[in-house]
Amino acid sequence: MTFDRSTTLAAWSAITVGAFLLGAGGAAAQAPTRPRAPADLSALDLEQLMQVEIVVAGSKRAQNTRDVPSFVSIVTAADIREHGYRTLADVLKTLPSFYVTSDRNYTYVGVRGFERSGDYNSRVLLLLNGLRTNDNVSNQAYIGEEFIVDADLIERIEVIRGPSAAIYGNNALFAVINVVTKQGADLSGGELTANAASYGTYGGRASYGKHFASDVDMLVSGSYSDSKGQRLYFPEFDSPATNNGFADAADRESFRKLFATVTKGNFSLLASDVSREKGIPTGSFGTLFNDARTHSTDGLRLASLAYNASFTQGSSVSAKVYTGRWINHGAFSFAADTPPTQVANDGSWWGVDIDATRTILARHFLTVGADFNDNTKQNQAQFDIEPRVTYTDVRNHSVNSGLFAQDEIKLLDNLTLYAGVRYDNYQAFGSATSPRVGLIYDMNDATTFKLLTGRAFRAPNEYELHFDNTVFEPNPDLRPESIETTELVVQRMIGPGLQVTATAFHNHLGSLITQDVDSIDGRLVFANAGEMSSDGGELGLTVNRGHGVTGQLSYSLQKSEDAMGTRLTSSPRQMGKLLLRAPFMGNAFIAGLDAQYVSALGTIGGNESSAYALANVSLLAPHLSDRLTLSATVYNLFGARYSNPGSDANIQDVIQQDGRSFRVKTMVRF
Repeated sequence: MTFDRSTTLAAWSAITVGAFLLGAGGAAAQAPTRPRAPADLSALDLEQLMQVEIVVAGSKRAQNTRDVPSFVSIVTAADIREHGYRTLADVLKTLPSFYVTSDRNYTYVGVRGFERSGDYNSRVLLLLNGLRTNDNVSNQAYIGEEFIVDADLIERIEVIRGPSAAIYGNNALFAVINVVTKQGADLSGGELTANAASYGTYGGRASYGKHFASDVDMLVSGSYSDSKGQRLYFPEFDSPATNNGFADAADRESFRKLFATVTKGNFSLLASDVSREKGIPTGSFGTLFNDARTHSTDGLRLASLAYNASFTQGSSVSAKVYTGRWINHGAFSFAADTPPTQVANDGSWWGVDIDATRTILARHFLTVGADFNDNTKQNQAQFDIEPRVTYTDVRNHSVNSGLFAQDEIKLLDNLTLYAGVRYDNYQAFGSATSPRVGLIYDMNDATTFKLLTGRAFRAPNEYELHFDNTVFEPNPDLRPESIETTELVVQRMIGPGLQVTATAFHNHLGSLITQDVDSIDGRLVFANAGEMSSDGGELGLTVNRGHGVTGQLSYSLQKSEDAMGTRLTSSPRQMGKLLLRAPFMGNAFIAGLDAQYVSALGTIGGNESSAYALANVSLLAPHLSDRLTLSATVYNLFGARYSNPGSDANIQDVIQQDGRSFRVKTMVRF
């Protein structure tokens, strides 16, 4: 057996964590109590909510939001249900500093003025119960209908802004998003849902969950949806030869999702699988316009076995073994009389995570961890079937590993210093070190200050390193991107049920991986050719007195530029968000409103997509009967006409988005 550097690091890391735990003494392992909020949050005011809002993703352990070294947002299952959110994208675009765009195939997330259409969300780390979901070829984070879990199964979403590579390593540049799923006890029986929506969309879900007397908790669920899509008009194709610019039956989408969890004592098993097929109506990559054969199919399969235990003397351990499989297949029609060109990208991986915590000398709370990941398959292929012509056939595998430590030092009773660092090793480029320092000062019971600084990295992914065809050439010499950031967060209670949050941040991103042109052969190549900086802040108001109308209002301002002082594309200067919730008729009904304003976005063609304002309204009857729930949502209530910037793959400089649409949904419990 041979040992490379990553294997040696992983073995040493496991020994280190083991020794750390042995230092805790011979305490017996106890099944930890999973952090959970009360079943009904509607009667709690803001101060009470702050005491029960628990975040795990901030430091890989349960913390109150006030103690997390970051600006944190939490979205609950009640929020998802009451506002009619269908996807992660629906949720994220309502949060301060976040915005989303779509090229009508995938949905992209921007954070604090940075979003590059077509980058597959590789600068955001997306977790499912702490398990990484970004794939191992393009590092894509799915936030649309292709996300791996049905929105109905989400207990809460934890959003951690800023770099978190000191804990998580790769991809945690701008944010970490952790989706925490429900358990069987949350259902305590079966659920059947059915929904109908605009554009010929129908779907449903069947779930069953229960906590048994044997202390086994189980949840199983299956979901399905099919949409015909809508008729779209693109003026760039307005000629008789291309159906006068209309794409008919080319916007279709369907998916199926399977999910299961089983927990007993300290052990938990998770398995999840999604497959989505999406028609591509834009004629991207030079394909035939209005050809219904052009589509992409994305699939993600994850499984993990985890062990979590708490000990005496304030120590705990978490260990996880996981495996994943990702596919990105597609058909792209370039000629009417020949079969479409096929895309067959395929990735698989397995790995191990170990984390441990321990209180030392009363004022130190130390967290250490190690992980090892083996990318057993990282394949990319493009070919024609008849006649057989291969354009791309890249087959690779790699390993990477990491080790981190973070100390929470209680300098004073109301002053805590966070100091952490992580070391990662990658076969592709070597090593990366990511430090983070945070200072949290509780001036009093009402006011908290957080001063944060850190550095994070994004490793060049397999697509950027090795993709090779007649248009692209590989660049195995790519280096990681890096971000350095400084942030100040102030949170203050200003009255019963009222909280103000203010932030200011500075980000500097170096060695930005971007597309360039090889001066010798004219092919596109990814290179470390860019720098950018972003300065801005957010101001927010949360109102919740435990009864009646509750709401959130936020305003974000940012200025994002490259090294030459040129404004970044897909970067709004201003955003405003409003969330309202209003029960009436004795809580028999709940009305929800979410509205967003996004200023103009620059395009790669040197133009701007116009600013837009959207409003979505929902009506929920949570207890229409003992077993029946009914909801209805209208999206883009006022039918705003707006577009998002296109990418290099599109002829369109801007791509139109959905107008007014609706969804009605019913759920039966048994």
